[in-house]
Amino acid sequence: MKKEKRKVDDLAGEARLWDERKLTPAGWKDAPEAVPAANRSVPVSIRLPQPMVAILKEFARQAGIGYQVLLKRWLDDRIRHESQKRKRPKAAKR
Repeated sequence: MKKEKRKVDDLAGEARLWDERKLTPAGWKDAPEAVPAANRSVPVSIRLPQPMVAILKEFARQAGIGYQVLLKRWLDDRIRHESQKRKRPKAAKR
């Protein structure tokens, strides 16, 4: 069976391709660092101003992801940045 390659422009189109079995996870590589295992995740509660949440949701919509995923990615980027900054030798900071 020849794989059909299509550009997916919308979620409905992608869903249709999954339903028709034209898209499958065959050949995908696991990215464990991108999606933490549920048993390693901890729920947290944080209060944010409504305008901030609205902005997050808009950024996430433009990226095609959920706002909580976007927030986790931003936090991960910042944590990696700060960790790298702290690993530099003190002499290099002068």
